[in-house]
Amino acid sequence: MYKRGKAVALVAILASALSARAQMDQLPVGTIYGDYAVGVATGFAVDNRQRFDPWNSAYAGPEYRALLREVEAAGQTRTVVFQLWYPAVPETAPGRLAGPRSPFAAASGRRANYYDFFFQAGDMAQTLGAAAQVVLPHFIHLRGGGILAEADPAAQEAAFAEIGEWILNASQGAWQDARAAEGKFPLILLAHGLAGSHGMWSSFAEFLASHGYVVAAPTFISDGGLPLVFHDEDSPFAASASPEELKRAYELLLGEYKVVPYFYRLLFGQAGRGFAPPEHFDPATAKVVPGGVERATTMMGNLFRQRVSDVGLVLHTVRLLGADEATCRTALASMGAASAARPTANRYLCGLLNGRIDGERIGIAGHSLGSMTAQLAANHLPGISAAMGLNNAPPFTWTPEEMYGAGKTEEGLPVGSHKPLLLLIGDEDGFVQNVFVGLFQAAVAQAGGDPAAAFPLAPERAMPERMENPQPVALSAWRRATSDRVLAIVRDTDHFTLSEDFARLFPWPKFQRGELPFGQTPERTRKPTGERALGPPGAPGEHYTQLGWATVGDAGEVYLPHVIRDWYARAWFDWYLKGDEAARGRLREPDPFGAMTSVRQEVR
Repeated sequence: MYKRGKAVALVAILASALSARAQMDQLPVGTIYGDYAVGVATGFAVDNRQRFDPWNSAYAGPEYRALLREVEAAGQTRTVVFQLWYPAVPETAPGRLAGPRSPFAAASGRRANYYDFFFQAGDMAQTLGAAAQVVLPHFIHLRGGGILAEADPAAQEAAFAEIGEWILNASQGAWQDARAAEGKFPLILLAHGLAGSHGMWSSFAEFLASHGYVVAAPTFISDGGLPLVFHDEDSPFAASASPEELKRAYELLLGEYKVVPYFYRLLFGQAGRGFAPPEHFDPATAKVVPGGVERATTMMGNLFRQRVSDVGLVLHTVRLLGADEATCRTALASMGAASAARPTANRYLCGLLNGRIDGERIGIAGHSLGSMTAQLAANHLPGISAAMGLNNAPPFTWTPEEMYGAGKTEEGLPVGSHKPLLLLIGDEDGFVQNVFVGLFQAAVAQAGGDPAAAFPLAPERAMPERMENPQPVALSAWRRATSDRVLAIVRDTDHFTLSEDFARLFPWPKFQRGELPFGQTPERTRKPTGERALGPPGAPGEHYTQLGWATVGDAGEVYLPHVIRDWYARAWFDWYLKGDEAARGRLREPDPFGAMTSVRQEVR
């Protein structure tokens, strides 16, 4: 076993991101987009053996349960909408769409935009607040440092509408109706985080597809931001519902991904609000509901069973898309997915990728809740060879028993992932810390509960430090992995930086320079670490500048968190899915990002 550890000096930890950026004068090998253009399509995976939403039928409120009865009475079964990216034929004299960090133009089809994720249903996107809340989850508030939050409601609404409309109309690097390239390509599945959607993955999926991968990303009904499942041409509920009923159904779907509010309800008897505590929640007077910690962990185990089941359904459906057209149509129709066998988004999905998908070489990646999903699915579903996780890992108690085997590691911890595991995490991930440390440790302990009931493994309760241990649960999961493993900690990045796709589309350098009308992005404050993480709020911490855009050589302005993510992803999957020795060598040698990363790896 080959081991490497890179110590990070205190001066490097505390230096500004700008000094780290200056160390890159050219893009590292492996971060340029590949030789394929990228095609994109939307499909539906349907399973007639499952209820429409078995997970939320157990946890949601009465209004949502009434909707489930209506949907199921119409004959609607489990339906998962997914986006599909694939290698496409480039133009005869190909040109990059926007420099080396973008794909080639396709030889056929129409260049896609974000409205395609809404099936060009602009009225639906606007009605549901997609331009501001769904398509831009937390993006503007996070990147704006609360600037818009301080504006009057009318100015805030106008700003959201302007930015949202700009992004919805912005061109992507993929092409609708593009002709698939010749070849047989490995498959990579992408799992979004809480309240996310398949739309968050477009730049990452385009990068992978340009290098010869078919990529499929579902939007989960259980917690996704906008699962447009009723846009399936064969949706029984859509066929019987009025436009008003359809709108109401989507609004309820949007409102029932409330995993964080469920935590507060189960732990303290008060439902939270979105990602925030209950309005009048006071940790000093709150009491843990007897058995609440256990019920919360059981809930998460049930959620992962549902998510992994949905990943398996999409995996099975996409594999069938690689069969000949007749076999594909017959098999999908037997599952209930007839719409995937006839025109959807102006294409036949059956036949589009005939012979192009290598169903024996499969990888999976995910962000946040999707990172946990990816790690569990890799161990539980047959045929997945390697996993990649961004900014999270499953705690021991949230892991369904059947998804990891018995046994102990050399350190005496319960074994974890037995498939090759790559973890990329940000050292300033306040969201994960708020949930695992602030909620399940500090708030539970203050309210008279036992944090060990949620996290019985001592390493998961270790106090977070900035670079050596920024996420105790993730570090513990990495230490419990029994196969090849890499942990890359990216400095000066938060929970969303490595995954959010809108940074690629939104002209953020202009925003930062004040060339757009929403103001300057202020410095951020580092999250509390060590014993401060469990104490009451104190004095503001040290300020830092978040890793973001930089001018790198001939590439021009690039978004560095995506460069880092793409470098690791390509090396990881090229080695474990394609057997590329050069990629293996890149994983085993010092990474090219200097003080921007701290890396620990064991790659045989």
